[in-house]
Amino acid sequence: MIVNQLKTLDSREGIMERISSGFPLSVYQTDFSRSPAPLPWHWHEDFQLCLVNRGAVRFHVVHQSRLLRENTGLFINCRLAHMAEAESPDASYYGINVHPDLICPRPDSLVYQQMLLPLLQLSTSSVFLFDSSTPDGLRLTEAFSRILQLSEKPELPGRELLIQSALLAAWPGVLNIVRGSGTAVSASENQRLKEILLYLNGHYSEKITLEAIASHIHLSPGECSRFFRRATGMTLFSYLLQHRIRQSRRLLSETGLGIAQIALECGFSSQSYFTACFRRQEGCTPQQYRQRVFRPGTALRSTGI
Repeated sequence: MIVNQLKTLDSREGIMERISSGFPLSVYQTDFSRSPAPLPWHWHEDFQLCLVNRGAVRFHVVHQSRLLRENTGLFINCRLAHMAEAESPDASYYGINVHPDLICPRPDSLVYQQMLLPLLQLSTSSVFLFDSSTPDGLRLTEAFSRILQLSEKPELPGRELLIQSALLAAWPGVLNIVRGSGTAVSASENQRLKEILLYLNGHYSEKITLEAIASHIHLSPGECSRFFRRATGMTLFSYLLQHRIRQSRRLLSETGLGIAQIALECGFSSQSYFTACFRRQEGCTPQQYRQRVFRPGTALRSTGI
């Protein structure tokens, strides 16, 4: 099983390792007992199915917050901004990411029109919970388990075809649940949130003002602030601080940059302010974090500071 090592492009698009080259499906585990840090806000071209196998996990998806406990699953439509965080120390979930092409690659086909287009509408996208308490949820849960099992057997002849078969057999149930209990997400609000995240990601090393963010997405400062809080459950500058600390963790573990230089590269006004923020969020100083996570042999980028 691949342990989730989510990587993101500058666009915040999530990248997951495929189980086979040329087969657009990923299977992974996110185990918060090993790495308690929340997964950052991101999105991808894949449909995503998540199933909690231990503890409790909270998922945030554009104005929605869903708490999932053991044996409960979540479907997230493609291109929707989302993040996940542990609600219990032992929290863990399995994820399956599948590109729409694996369902049907031809927009002119009847299967595409019936099985994909309802999920790819421009005005809304869908999110829903599932479990084994309903017939459609049971089929989806069983397909999920079957795909997990097959993903662990790379030597099995026809493994990819068997995985696709399990997925296709359960897919009509996805549409049934969307129509019956799926929650719509505004495409325009999803896009607005993504534009804010893109701006923060591109400018986090600079001094950022609320007025600059609001101007970028053509809202008043007050409405921009209120929108982001409604969409994510946190303030703009709380998110920005978390993002800066996340970037500093990467530099501390992967480079030889000095603490002062890392503070500046991550948008902090001084090393002392960076250290105070880092200690408050991570429970240790930047230097203590580096000593804990640095691995000998890691390629370093050093300024000599």
